[in-house]
Amino acid sequence: MSDLTRREASKFEKMFGMSTGYVLNFSNRTFGEFVVDSTSRDIFDGKYDHASGSKANRLRAFWRECPVAG
Repeated sequence: MSDLTRREASKFEKMFGMSTGYVLNFSNRTFGEFVVDSTSRDIFDGKYDHASGSKANRLRAFWRECPVAG
């Protein structure tokens, strides 16, 4: 479980423009590359396939599933 609070997650969602299902202007390929380069995790793994499977929903699932390194 992530250590992000709801308030922090909400701020990130607004910053990344996630209300539309997208994350910034990433394509699936560039989003996948960004996440794997940043975290060494595959954002397109089935465990992050939540609701519609959009990039925004995958990132939300990622936040719920992955602990924040500290």
